[in-house]
Amino acid sequence: MNQNNQPNPKNDNRAQFTARFGCGFIFGIFFAFTLGFVADAQTFTALLGIIFVSAVICGLLSAAFGDKFWHWLRFWI
Repeated sequence: MNQNNQPNPKNDNRAQFTARFGCGFIFGIFFAFTLGFVADAQTFTALLGIIFVSAVICGLLSAAFGDKFWHWLRFWI
């Protein structure tokens, strides 16, 4: 038990990673629809693959770079 009533840094890091990855993952899904139609996916499986890969990549970039990722993305959009 934490005697100082201070938050546990390990849990804070995990929560921060989860929140950033989740937001990036959701953004990646929406972004994948644009990518999927631009790439002209021939099958539903290919479209799902594009959605999944885009979501994971955006999630990992968001978790790794945090606010820098969103500022960079805002600059390019």
